Amino acid sequence: MSSKSDNRDLYNLVLLFVACVLGATKFLIEVNKHGLWKECILSVGFVGGFNYFLYYLGTTNILPFSVFGWSCVISFIAFCVYWSHLFNGSPYKQFSQNQLKRNSSYWAENSWWWNLDGWQFEEEVAKIFILNGYKATVTKGSGDGGVDIIIEQEGYRGIVQCKHYRNPVPPEPIRALWGCKDDFNANEVILVASSGITQAGVDFISNKPNFKVLNLDDIIKMSQQINYSQVGENYVANGKHGRRLDI
Repeated sequence: MSSKSDNRDLYNLVLLFVACVLGATKFLIEVNKHGLWKECILSVGFVGGFNYFLYYLGTTNILPFSVFGWSCVISFIAFCVYWSHLFNGSPYKQFSQNQLKRNSSYWAENSWWWNLDGWQFEEEVAKIFILNGYKATVTKGSGDGGVDIIIEQEGYRGIVQCKHYRNPVPPEPIRALWGCKDDFNANEVILVASSGITQAGVDFISNKPNFKVLNLDDIIKMSQQINYSQVGENYVANGKHGRRLDI
């Protein structure tokens, strides 16, 4: 009977150890993906140091040991809430820093862009928005009203539709995109049309200052404005207050 109990305790200990290792590995992968190593070191050091201090006070009978126990529980909950906020608020939510830079050497090549399919084009455009100071989310879903990317800064939201066509975009999808503005509470509507839009489309947006059209040359120009020295933990902070679109 005792042997079975000992084995069960051993199995539980092994499972707990494996769960802790997997959880820590997943956490560190996310930290690396979002470039938040400074915040990781500071938060782990603070939580560990504070709880060790309470543990020391408990061993010297200055405080009851229950204070240390409750501190561990509360610190763990606060730690999870803090990191959930950091991960969800990061401009690198969909792309790692390596993914953001992977194709950047080709962005100046007009021919490279034309070899992309629709999904690839949307992702590369989103990366350029991110590196220009926006938090960008590729929707990739039905029921989005034709909106492919949502870009945000503090107090600003823009909706982006990508049309990677060889010919200028006619007015019908332009009108449909403008109709999505209020549904998304957007401040600005942006159509990324590789070959521009027709004259009828130009006429439609002529009295709409919150509707911008970017062609492929504009996207290439945006890619050339990126300051790669900002990409990393400093850029995460700068991304909350990046510049508005001035193409």
